[in-house]
Amino acid sequence: MANEDLIYRITRAVYDRLGNTVNDTTVEQLVTDIYKQVEKPASVGDTAARLDSTEGSAARMVISVFGLDHPGIVAGVSQILADASCSIIDINQTVVQGKFAMVIIADTTRARESTAELKDRLRSEGENLGVRIYAQREDLFNAMHRI
Repeated sequence: MANEDLIYRITRAVYDRLGNTVNDTTVEQLVTDIYKQVEKPASVGDTAARLDSTEGSAARMVISVFGLDHPGIVAGVSQILADASCSIIDINQTVVQGKFAMVIIADTTRARESTAELKDRLRSEGENLGVRIYAQREDLFNAMHRI
């Protein structure tokens, strides 16, 4: 069974049990914990193949940033990633009538901190910058958005 399909099925089961009003962060953490328990250890070759697959990767993060436009948003988010030794794989940002939106795909393979710690730092930086920052592992993001 493909990783994306397994994550989708786990996520669907969690939402079915807890309801759609449950906090998305709680669901993500629960799905991550369950997935880690059932995931088979991957060899080095398997990991490289998974990074390039369309199902997404646990080694990449999707980071979304929304708020009112002002100087320093891209720099602030990029600095958090640089400090954590994460590479930006793709970035897209736009400003529409003073509203800022950005999506970053980051490679967390060499991250100096856990995904949870990185998400907390990004969320905190978002508060400092006056924007909302949402970060999620790419495989979970893809699976959860199939629902």
